[in-house]
Parts: sequence; structure tokens; C-alpha cells
Amino acid sequence: MNYRDLIVLDFETGSRNPHKTQPTQIAAVAIHGRKLKLQPGGTFNSEIRPILDDDKAIEMGLDPLEDEALEITNKTRKQLAKAPAPKQVWQKFSNFVNKYNFKKTQFFAPIPVGYNINGFDMHIVERMCQQYGPTNKKTNEQGLFSKINKIDVMDIIWLWTENNPDIKSISMDSMRDWMGLSTENAHDALKDVKDTANILIRFMKFYRSMAPKTKFEKAFADGKLFV
Repeated sequence: MNYRDLIVLDFETGSRNPHKTQPTQIAAVAIHGRKLKLQPGGTFNSEIRPILDDDKAIEMGLDPLEDEALEITNKTRKQLAKAPAPKQVWQKFSNFVNKYNFKKTQFFAPIPVGYNINGFDMHIVERMCQQYGPTNKKTNEQGLFSKINKIDVMDIIWLWTENNPDIKSISMDSMRDWMGLSTENAHDALKDVKDTANILIRFMKFYRSMAPKTKFEKAFADGKLFV
């Protein structure tokens, strides 16, 4: 039974490559692992100042900001120039996450949650931890979240929609439309994490209601195998 809290997080970025993109915003909400409710003080949101000089960004191995990405996230270079530095934001974010690590060890660290978190956001988390900490002393991997568990809500959506001919896309925008969520302020990180958290909680409540009624113990003991 899970007692660790869930941190639903999202980065807005200046390009698409998670290994080289510059974060321009990070937001997160902390969800109680048992109650599935927002924790007290459980909201984090901050813009992040990127390197605005394209040549300098390239020199440092990063992608320059792309106009298309800025348009999607409704940000401007002038606005981002006033944002706090990445190190400052990451230290505050790390402190926010650690509030919900009730034994202050990585074995009890919160579980990271996101939409396409495995393919995008966790790569940025790893980069930020490598640059600013914390890292696991034994493995040198990110030391902020659970070492084992990650929840990618996009994977959950795929499992429930892969046989539905009406679903043409499992993008977040498509899921907002399908599930009746407002698209106002879409691609703002805080809006995205709140929508992701609501989708996750809906599915987890459903799982919790159905799991006791479904028998998995010795489910293959009668020899009926599919492969």
C-alpha cells in the first residue's frame, strides 16, 4: 500500500529536446498518497530565466529559445529575462519536494507524476539534479524523487484508449477535450499539472474501487495463458 505523496510536475521549455532544452517554467502540486487531495502548501510555480543569447546557449550545449515554443507557452524573451535563475528556482523546488519526504530518505521520497514524464520531464529533472543536486551518492542519479516509482499519466491514458476508435490522439490537449477539461491557459505549467493531477486522481479512485472486486491472485493458475 502506498503512503508516499505524489508530486505532479511539469516543465515548460524553449525547445523540444529534453536533453538540451532550456526550462522556462516549472510547476508542481503535491497530492496526499492516501487521501488523494492537495497537500497543505502543496503548490509550486515559478518561471525560470533561460540563456537568451543564442550563441552562448549553443556554446553551453543547450538549445536556443525557439519562437514557436515561446508562442505555445505564451512567454516572451523580455518576460523571461526578469525570471529567477535556474539554480535559485531548483533549490526552491527541491525544498518544496522535500517537505513531502516524511523520512528524508530517497526510499520514502515522493513519487513523480506527469504527462509524458518518462519521455520528457524526468530527463530534465535528471539534468537539473546533476547540475544543482541532489543526486544519489551511490548511483549518481537524481536524488530528489523515488528511485523506483514514476507515474506517467499518458501511459495510463493509452491503456484505456488504445482500443477506442474515436481516440485519434492522446496528447494532453486531446485529453482535455475528451474529458471535458477547460483549455483556457493550456500550456501554462501550473494549469497542466492541475489537469494532470485531476486525471490521475480520477483514475486512481476508479482503480481503488475496482481492484478489490477483481481477482488477480493465482490468476494464471488454471493454465489459461495468452502467449
